[in-house]
Amino acid sequence: MTENYDQALAAYYQKHPLTLLPIQSFDIFSIGQLEISKFNAIQHHWKVKECFATAVYKQKREIIITNANSEIVFASEGITQMNGYQPFEIIGKTPKMFQGEATSLETRKSIKIALQNQMPFKAVILNYNKDGSTYLCEIEAKPKFNSKGELVNYIAFERIAS
Repeated sequence: MTENYDQALAAYYQKHPLTLLPIQSFDIFSIGQLEISKFNAIQHHWKVKECFATAVYKQKREIIITNANSEIVFASEGITQMNGYQPFEIIGKTPKMFQGEATSLETRKSIKIALQNQMPFKAVILNYNKDGSTYLCEIEAKPKFNSKGELVNYIAFERIAS
């Protein structure tokens, strides 16, 4: 009886070969889910929520979130393609790390004023990649408040300016 089963199974798999999926495809899915989970945990305290998928996948922008002290607490994985930094390398630092000698003082000042006044802003700023080269970064940033009206984060949607 075992012999008939083995023959039947062999015949079946000759007609219907297995298609193997690389295990990496599941890894990519889990990384995306982890990223969204981290994002949602941060925005849990926000009065007005944002849609991660819309910003990152539809609008093709990267996300950097800072706390009220301007320290980076979240960066989307695509930041690496934009400036060479892995998200873990910039957590705990301020966005000033991307600025350098050729960055416009006027643009920096206007951003600083918006931050001090807890206002949204849009800017195009010359930033520095990890390797020292420069790129123009288009930023749209919004303050995020909790239900008590207290500033808890700033969210910046960024992409390379065209």
